Amino acid sequence: MERTLSVLGAFDVGKATLTVSEISRRSGIPVATAYRIVSKLVSWGALERAEGNKYTIGVRLWEISLLAPRHSALRGAAIPSMFELRSVTRCAVLLSVRDGNEGICLESVSGGVRPLHRSWSRGHRFPLHATACGRVLLSDAGSTVQEEIYVGGLRRYTERTVTDPSALRGLVEKAGRQGFAVSHGELLQGVVEIATLIRDGNGVVVGAVGLITGSETVEHVRRTVGPLMAAARQISRNLAPLRAPRSGAPPTPARAARPRAARTQDAGA
Repeated sequence: MERTLSVLGAFDVGKATLTVSEISRRSGIPVATAYRIVSKLVSWGALERAEGNKYTIGVRLWEISLLAPRHSALRGAAIPSMFELRSVTRCAVLLSVRDGNEGICLESVSGGVRPLHRSWSRGHRFPLHATACGRVLLSDAGSTVQEEIYVGGLRRYTERTVTDPSALRGLVEKAGRQGFAVSHGELLQGVVEIATLIRDGNGVVVGAVGLITGSETVEHVRRTVGPLMAAARQISRNLAPLRAPRSGAPPTPARAARPRAARTQDAGA
């Protein structure tokens, strides 16, 4: 089982298609053993053959991953609001969650900004410190995760990436106070991201929704924060009926906790 998981773990967003030799090298498993495991995974549908004697993740494994209740429920609740938000703002819209010290893009709806960083594509990971989605997620992550990020070395992606731990700490605290975060060209030059948290019917943070735009003006940010916060509230309302029942009682609709009111006077900071 451990070797099978190692074979599957050899695939990532940077290497989605691999030969058996590459799988062997990336997993640390001998080629003959890797080939035997790959063959079994292909017959089951977890892997599929691709051109050039390569393999990729199979549809059956993807179908099973969609059954994860936390993420599937969030995606289902968020997608309608994401399309509506894109229609109102003309911006790309992102849905993301935190996984340890990284963020993962669960879903995205394209907008008018090009090019977009690959981290804003479904299934890709992104740094918490250099993105607005990452900062709002980090604001709810707890002190242990926050300190790991602050002291772990902050990679610079552009000349505007915040790499000073004290400065990042202040931005994360500000995101927690005002209910949203803004990053100006920190992951990709010339691209602005605005994000806020999504809560479930019990008020627990389950993810973040963000906008990608090319405009850095304070006025544009102020105009988009309102629709963004409204979309997050709608997603929370969509999630509210999914709240787990207590003491065996039947599920009842719950009033979603509203994110903290946006202080738009700080939007350009």
